[in-house]
Amino acid sequence: MSQHPGESGSAAPSRPDDASPRRQVLLVDAPLTRVRRPADLLALVIAVLAIVFVLLLAVYGNATTQGVTEDVQSAVANVLRQVLLLPVTVLEGLVTFFLPIVVLVDRVMRRSWRSALEALATGLVAALLAQGALLVLDTIGPSPLSSGLTITSEGSRVIAMNPYAAGLAGLLTAVGDRSHHRLLRWSWSLLWIVLGLAIVQGDQTLPGALVAVLLGRVAGLAMRYASGVLHERATGLSLVRGLRRAGIDAVTVVRVDHLPGEAAARSWLVTTSSPIGYTEQLRESTHTAAPLAEQDEPARTPHHPHPTTPADLLAAVDREGEKGDVIVPDPLTEPDEAIAGARAGLADMPDGESAHRVYAVWDAAGERRDLTVLDGDRHVVGVLASLWDSARMRGLDRRPATNLREAANRAVLMSLSARSAGVRVPELVGVTESRDSVLIVTEHVDGARRLDQLAPEELDDEMLDQVWAQVRAAHAAGLAHRDLHAAAVLVDPARRVWVRDWENGEIVSSELSRRIDLAQLLALVAVLVGTERALSSAGRVLNRDQLASIAPLLQPVALPNRTRGAAANLKDLLGDLRDELIEVVPTADVAPVQLTRFSARTVITATLLVVALWVLLSTLNFEEVATAIAGASPWLMLAAFAVGLLTYVGSGLTLVAFAPEKVGLWQATLVQVSASVVALVAPAGIGYTALNLRFLTKKKVSTPLAVATVGLTQVTQFVTTIVMLVVLALVTGSAGTLSAPSGAVLGAVAAAVVALGALMLVPRLRTWVWHKLAPTLRQVWPRLVWVASSPRRLLVGVGGALLLTAGYVAAFGLSLAAFGQSLPLTALAITYLASNSIGSVVPSPGGIGPVEAALTGGLALAGVPAATAASVAVLYRLLTFWGRVPLGWAALHVLQRRDVL
Repeated sequence: MSQHPGESGSAAPSRPDDASPRRQVLLVDAPLTRVRRPADLLALVIAVLAIVFVLLLAVYGNATTQGVTEDVQSAVANVLRQVLLLPVTVLEGLVTFFLPIVVLVDRVMRRSWRSALEALATGLVAALLAQGALLVLDTIGPSPLSSGLTITSEGSRVIAMNPYAAGLAGLLTAVGDRSHHRLLRWSWSLLWIVLGLAIVQGDQTLPGALVAVLLGRVAGLAMRYASGVLHERATGLSLVRGLRRAGIDAVTVVRVDHLPGEAAARSWLVTTSSPIGYTEQLRESTHTAAPLAEQDEPARTPHHPHPTTPADLLAAVDREGEKGDVIVPDPLTEPDEAIAGARAGLADMPDGESAHRVYAVWDAAGERRDLTVLDGDRHVVGVLASLWDSARMRGLDRRPATNLREAANRAVLMSLSARSAGVRVPELVGVTESRDSVLIVTEHVDGARRLDQLAPEELDDEMLDQVWAQVRAAHAAGLAHRDLHAAAVLVDPARRVWVRDWENGEIVSSELSRRIDLAQLLALVAVLVGTERALSSAGRVLNRDQLASIAPLLQPVALPNRTRGAAANLKDLLGDLRDELIEVVPTADVAPVQLTRFSARTVITATLLVVALWVLLSTLNFEEVATAIAGASPWLMLAAFAVGLLTYVGSGLTLVAFAPEKVGLWQATLVQVSASVVALVAPAGIGYTALNLRFLTKKKVSTPLAVATVGLTQVTQFVTTIVMLVVLALVTGSAGTLSAPSGAVLGAVAAAVVALGALMLVPRLRTWVWHKLAPTLRQVWPRLVWVASSPRRLLVGVGGALLLTAGYVAAFGLSLAAFGQSLPLTALAITYLASNSIGSVVPSPGGIGPVEAALTGGLALAGVPAATAASVAVLYRLLTFWGRVPLGWAALHVLQRRDVL
């Protein structure tokens, strides 16, 4: 007997000798015979990438691939090859002629007419694809690529790529997975043996054979994904038997999630006497496919030995099963009405198509259960999502479940652990595996609604406190949910809060994972009731340190997709939450957290950077570069390194001048030195900003004031750079007198001003610019007014910014002089400032790559030879960036030991 929700204990298991009652079960589901598997699409992409890799190997590793082929051929002596010539020829003939016939006849004997036709069509398409590839390589293919695939046949060079091998590979791929068919395993083995013998005989090259098979795989996988394959999911009889094995004597099973595509629901009567509960006497049918029937006519009985269509055959397999179990269409039940009635008691039904199948189940006692079905053909999506999250986010080392059983074990274990920790979680009733699916049965929470389905007046303080208390109970036991969104939190008619969807959680969770839970929950509550009430509810449950730990994690990447989609303006919402948290805990000592390792923009930037560097390096004459480096002056290099150290002093002076509290110049300078280490992993300028902010907060400066101070130092350095560029553009080389700029300069400035003015006339652009600048101006303006009231501070701050810029320009000039080159001071400063600014715009760690490329381009435009320009740029970065890393590490160690950072 199953138990009611909330009761303790578990249902009494059936004894092995108990006779299970024969039951007629009403099943309402979507008919399904073929599915598009994401695994096929993934394999298709991998096959395409493998073709690209093999072709690149054939071009750049031509000697290696030819050597491997020759090694294989030399392993068999000429005499032995002559002896094996007849048997090998016979084997090749048998495989090439009989193999496709045997496979197609096997499909026909199984009454899989559609599979046979698709396999035959795919084989033809794969052969034509390989033939087209041969034509392209013969006509317009680059010679390095063609030479890697050619052999000598009858005195002439020909490309060795067998279209027939591609056709066989396409045919075998379209038939199905070799893991499910013994005939396919033997067929693939014979194909690889024949290709290996062809390489030994010199009729094929290794890259040519691999490309032919991969082209066949591409055609076969494309056909499988476009047309779908016979599924291995638990449906029909296998679904009902699985429920009974899980201990549920079901009488009605109705699918309640959104049906896939345009599928219409159907109703069946399933009659079965399979045992209830786990027992060694239970045996599942081992047939390959057992989907639901697709026709409305009365079902065939076991007395009909010859079904006429594939659908009839598959339905008959599922109807007959074992012990006389049958499944027949039910003409008396209206499927849509049954689904509507089941959904009426399921107010928490998810929007859109669900990742898993969800059913409502009523047992013989009239009690309702919830059934979630995890399908193996969908598991690859979850694996890829987990791998992507692990690669993209820092600090989350959760290993993805490699197979469906492991994923189910993890979900069940998390649910049981959360319930044991005192969290209100729907009770687990039973779990079982049926075919390529896992069935998880849980208690049904009657009348439960999602958190976002409650009216605003229902989300009172008591309700919000319950939500926080449930999550904190899990955290107290070391658990983390990791996916808190509105659909994961239910409220029953008794106003009790339930938390579900624990499959992405962690049992041995890290502090970061629990902090992400708090950030997700705070953002979720803010979306529903506003930031003010959300912070108030958090403040009633969390202490000061916990509140402070949330602020750095209020980032879009840390939130579930559903929460991001529910927010009207997510960026403003998170910004308001961070600002209000800072006001609530103004002196909190919380370091910034960088959750993402990379973003889409970073990937695009890195790709463009690699391409740019490739083009740059391909145009350089490395002999000239080596000559330039050999003639460089070591003393001028040393002088450039020493002068570059003045930039630390300049940056420290600016920070000391603008800091609201008294800060020592030595400590401020050491902070700038230690930032050299942080700059290795942060975009240009970001590392210094983060470390200065950390330094000021450790000096008990409030976070808003520290942010404003650091912002003022950045603005001062930016304005100083612009002013220096303008002044240097106006200064001639004679006695420092001023003169009118040239016509070209005036024209360029006028064009820039006109273009900027025209852009500012566009309302949307003007609004966007103000939206970007307004927060910085609001932070900096009060500090600027305070600094302006003290001329000495202003003079020291501006002087530090000038020293910073002058130190970099001087180091750049000395690096240039080390190679025997020189530029006028004006040209040198403008070249450095403009090139460095352009290179720093690209968000790469420390500006590595873009800065070097921009400096090289700037020097080349100024008339320095390309080889020397590249050498100067690399030397300058070595002296002012890479060479400082050991100093930064030592300074950071000292400051951390003294608790300054």
